[in-house]
Amino acid sequence: MKRLKYILFILLIACFSCDDFLDVKPTGEIVNNKLFETAEGFEEAIYGVYSFLAREPLYGKNMTYGLVDVVGQYFSGRWDKHWSNELRLYNYKHMEVRPEIDTIWISMYRGISYVNNMLENLAERDPSEFALYNVYKAEGLGLRAFMHFELLRLFSESIIQNPNATGIPYREKYSYQVTPFDPISESYNKIIRDFKEAERLLAEHGEYFDRTDENAGGFVKDRVIHMNLYAVQALLARVYWEKGDLETAKNYAMKVIEAPYFSMEAKTDVEDIMNGVISDKETIWGLYSEEFPNFTRDVLYSSGGNLSYDPKPDYRDIYEIDQDGFDYRLDKWFQTLSDHGAEGLRCMKVVDRFKVRLNTRPVTKLSGINMIRLPELYYIVAEYYLLQSDMETAATYLDKVVRARGLNGFNKGDGMVVVTRMNINNDRRKELVCEGQWFQILKHYNMSIYEAITDQTFQPSKDIYVFPVPDSEYEYRD
Repeated sequence: MKRLKYILFILLIACFSCDDFLDVKPTGEIVNNKLFETAEGFEEAIYGVYSFLAREPLYGKNMTYGLVDVVGQYFSGRWDKHWSNELRLYNYKHMEVRPEIDTIWISMYRGISYVNNMLENLAERDPSEFALYNVYKAEGLGLRAFMHFELLRLFSESIIQNPNATGIPYREKYSYQVTPFDPISESYNKIIRDFKEAERLLAEHGEYFDRTDENAGGFVKDRVIHMNLYAVQALLARVYWEKGDLETAKNYAMKVIEAPYFSMEAKTDVEDIMNGVISDKETIWGLYSEEFPNFTRDVLYSSGGNLSYDPKPDYRDIYEIDQDGFDYRLDKWFQTLSDHGAEGLRCMKVVDRFKVRLNTRPVTKLSGINMIRLPELYYIVAEYYLLQSDMETAATYLDKVVRARGLNGFNKGDGMVVVTRMNINNDRRKELVCEGQWFQILKHYNMSIYEAITDQTFQPSKDIYVFPVPDSEYEYRD
């Protein structure tokens, strides 16, 4: 209880104190210099960025179970005229779809501007002034790299499919000056540079990560809701995997897997892994949010309204592939309901069952959004060993996930191990619903996409896999 009260207090301070910080004025001047006179001010600014990311335009909805999972073909709008029904058909230029996509670009760059504001003010201070100077800088650099990477994945081609593609503007200054679009290879170089500097600073400072120590206080408490060292390493694994450097991706994944702070949840706890809360075992980085359950209530739990998303009609087929055992994900994450405004089949994976029914939940876990979890790293390592033709080791790492979800696994102990990349991707699709990752995996492998409602298959192309950059981005360019 003390831990949660502390978090609530800090984040309430962050929300109220950062209003001026988050209000970027059109003239582009530095906002609220007084905020950056103390260590507490820098901390409030960083908390403000996390709070901003947790809102609906980004990870509160669109970048998790919302827009990105609609194009990943998990969900569709209940009403025929719901704009998501145009989105699932990849009509990105539809009059109601385009503003939703534009909002992701605009919001993410706004978040980047907040980070750059903090970093520029921090650079003006003597590092000896603040005991956590390097931590503030590292979190800022990690957040900047993360936001640029998320934009790159959606608004640029896959570097594997087109190494000469155009990347995105990498904005490193708090300024409204036009930033050129980099080649995609340079975009990756800058993202990796910032992540690696964040990793160096956090390792040098001595990362503190303990989920249970009640004696930890201040900014170092509950590091799972910060861009911590393991989050940076896990995200570097994701970046290198996306880039096609599977060996380096595996090496970074193993740094996190071998850390003593993470493990798979028990299969009987699947229902309560991330239903509005941050997993006690699997989450490497999450965003604290008390509002997240309200967002998911409207979209995933409540039914009949024009905000409601329904699971696609082929949802069971996803979980019945490679079925050998009882998959708790299908049983616990998809339920047919008839209570409190929820009628019919609902995806309950990230819905806080306590809050939607009782408006409260027992104080046992941090409320929020899981940004990157342990299973993703096991898939990367399994894929690496598969490409080394080491099926037994590949199965060992894949089985870490599938057995934790109730299935029997691929290594039966009989010396006849058969595992394929399709097996790995099938489990990725099962596991990552509501996390905004499956569309990126489809794009990574340049796969065709099946749409169940209209029974049509979309062939891979730029029109499918590259979101349009907002027209406003080109207004002041030559």
